[in-house]
Amino acid sequence: MKKIHNALNHDLLFPFSFVYQDTKSPQNELSDHMHDYYEIVYVYNGKGTFFIGDVFYDMQQGDVFLIPNNTIHRALPNKDDPVTSTIIFFSPTLIYKDMVDDSFSYLHLFDLTKKSKNYKMSLPEKKQVKMEEQLQLILQEKTSQSLGSRHACLLTVHQIILDLSRTRINGREDLPEGSSYSSEWIKDILIYINEHIDEALTLTTLAQKALVSPAHFSRVFKATTGIGLIVYLNTKRIIKAKELLLETNHTVATIADMCGFESMPQFYRTFKKYTDLTPAAFRKENQIG
Repeated sequence: MKKIHNALNHDLLFPFSFVYQDTKSPQNELSDHMHDYYEIVYVYNGKGTFFIGDVFYDMQQGDVFLIPNNTIHRALPNKDDPVTSTIIFFSPTLIYKDMVDDSFSYLHLFDLTKKSKNYKMSLPEKKQVKMEEQLQLILQEKTSQSLGSRHACLLTVHQIILDLSRTRINGREDLPEGSSYSSEWIKDILIYINEHIDEALTLTTLAQKALVSPAHFSRVFKATTGIGLIVYLNTKRIIKAKELLLETNHTVATIADMCGFESMPQFYRTFKKYTDLTPAAFRKENQIG
């Protein structure tokens, strides 16, 4: 699992990046990865599959994918008709947080997305036109570098998030459907892993549960998700550990046990590999107040 650090160009004053109408072949697409910033992906054309969290989605024209921070994801473009998309990356620190209206906040859309595991929105044609106009505006501002261009980019991003929030809340989108699995047991295994991440999950035990051989399990899991089983398990455990470190007062040892790590040394070693910090340092660095 790759922890991506450089998509925001290391600009601490403006942690924002914009990739306009990019077409990627399967060979050039990033492998499975996650990051601390938020991501909005809009699809213009082409076909492919998006693996987000533990769900697979078909990618088609007019689709929007909302990717909260610390969410495993990987795009798998169709080799004959690869997807062309625009991607907005931003740190949540750039998003307006003052509660002018108690019923709305900009980041609530991503919180809702993560909680419901509903990462895809399919926009009707009129909303596709508006979205494409908004993305064009961001491109113009970034290209012109005029006075206040960064503010203009963020204003448009806020408007996009507001529009998407209204679309989702009002039910004006097609309900997302996961793409078909090459093997139906993969779907059941991903659900099982999510519900039993605190247990000792091994290739052998999971293969037995799927009623396939370990070699077949490993091959199909990697081919379907683009992610090796061990990397997937470690990443899911680290995501849960980060949430527990920030949201509870549990000891580091308790959290290691709750996340299915066999020992404290394994927890420390894996956590530092994926975050560049020890669990205690991560908790201290990210404490609020």
